[in-house]
Amino acid sequence: MGMFFIYSIKVAICLAAFYLFYKLLLSRDTFHAFNRATLLLLMLLSLVLPFVNISVDEPTVAYDGMVQIEQLLAMGVVDDGPAPSGPTLIQVLFAIYIIGVALFLVGEICSLVRLHRLISGKYSVTTADGIKIVVIDDDVAPFSWFNNIVISRSDYESGRSEILIHEKAHIARRHSLDIMLCNMLLIFQWFNPAAWLLRRELQNIHEYEADEAVIQSGADASEYQLLLIRKAVGERLFSMANNLNHNSLKKRITMMLIKKSNPWNRAKILLTVPVAAVAVVAFATPKAESLSKEIEHDSNALVNSVVRSMPGTAEHLAMSTGEAGAAGMSAEAAAPETAAADSLRGRVAGVTVGASKDDGRVFDVVEDQPRYPGGTNALMAYLRDNIKYPAEAAKAGIQGMVIVQFVIGKDGTVRDVKPIRNVSPELDAEAVRVVAAMPKWVPGYQRGEAVNVRYTLPVNFRMDGGPDSESQKAAGSNIAFSDDVYYVVDGVHVSAAELKKISADKINSIEVFKGESAVEKFGEQAKNGAIVVSTKK
Repeated sequence: MGMFFIYSIKVAICLAAFYLFYKLLLSRDTFHAFNRATLLLLMLLSLVLPFVNISVDEPTVAYDGMVQIEQLLAMGVVDDGPAPSGPTLIQVLFAIYIIGVALFLVGEICSLVRLHRLISGKYSVTTADGIKIVVIDDDVAPFSWFNNIVISRSDYESGRSEILIHEKAHIARRHSLDIMLCNMLLIFQWFNPAAWLLRRELQNIHEYEADEAVIQSGADASEYQLLLIRKAVGERLFSMANNLNHNSLKKRITMMLIKKSNPWNRAKILLTVPVAAVAVVAFATPKAESLSKEIEHDSNALVNSVVRSMPGTAEHLAMSTGEAGAAGMSAEAAAPETAAADSLRGRVAGVTVGASKDDGRVFDVVEDQPRYPGGTNALMAYLRDNIKYPAEAAKAGIQGMVIVQFVIGKDGTVRDVKPIRNVSPELDAEAVRVVAAMPKWVPGYQRGEAVNVRYTLPVNFRMDGGPDSESQKAAGSNIAFSDDVYYVVDGVHVSAAELKKISADKINSIEVFKGESAVEKFGEQAKNGAIVVSTKK
């Protein structure tokens, strides 16, 4: 049903564009049959164009988001808290739309039932041409519905032939079928003003055609116009029927008097081609078969603890997962000699999934994506423990993002590892080494069968200073500490101010607790989270 809602929105856009086209270019012409066919064609195009999709190329975009350690507690609170409850705005709008569709559908059904009872239960006369004339005692405006004409007794006994000629013209041209189709369109386009306006334009054309038939039958135009004015006070019972006293009376009289339009004006219908082309382009979708694009899964992959300080490891380590299952990580070194892993990326660093057509043996997008054994935390731990900032690159101040592409085989093995974006031989080799040494994954599945899946992993190496003394300060020294958080240093509770006085090079490890785990370990005083620091002895 969600796809139908989106389809309805696209139809609404097409109807609005085509209504403006018709109103500006064709509504004042006297080609009634041509305009009627045009309106029906525009409605049909509005229903069909949303299904017409062309393919466009999209540029590849890589994203590199970074969340520092001071944000972990805030993320932890969100992660441990209850999921948002209640319907979203889209769900509310969709519910309103469905209710509207149901109400209008019920209304149309009730109107048809009432019309059927009226036609079946009143005094009727059948003419020689097979048209059924239903005579009722109420003072209502005459109207027709398929092969039936409903007329008041006073109008029937008055002997005014113009009324019957008018309604028979509606029947001969099958105007009731047009109205029924319009009403069906309005059931699921009830919210769209353009749909209502198009139906009104179509009803106007019906009346123009019927009026033209009366004049061509030999009736006096002036007397017929006076008859229309007198009958305009009658009650209209059914909006779905063709009523004699349509509310566009002034337009009808004007249309009888104006000069016939130039036949070449019909050529304006050709302008629907660019309008339709714009609609098709607006609904264009990317072509998966011809792309090799990167898809960012901005999935806020939250973690439970900060990794321990390990000489030779990356200072900033990013781990993330998305629905597609691909992972992105980033490594940063504080200095060539020592690197402290004291911050984690809390969202996707640059998950990339290729969407290119291949030979069928290696997939880029599958129904069930491969998964690292143990999940996100296990993959994070592997990257944390294995990625090392090469000493040569650190001394030379080389930094940047290496993008590694690899294939996860049907048996979960990692193979065909290669860098597709290079930075330096040292950084490229380190990124390839870490990826190639991964243990087996849980393979990806397509239609129930294990398949080979191609992945792309960005590894970001960045220096936060250099070999000078400034680079030796730990990232923790510029953390925005909050007094609401419970801090522990070597087993002793301290304030945020006391913690900030500790030199970064004395810190051995940092551990973060959040939610229930913090309360369980330190009591209610740690309800806003806890940071545990261990210093070097």
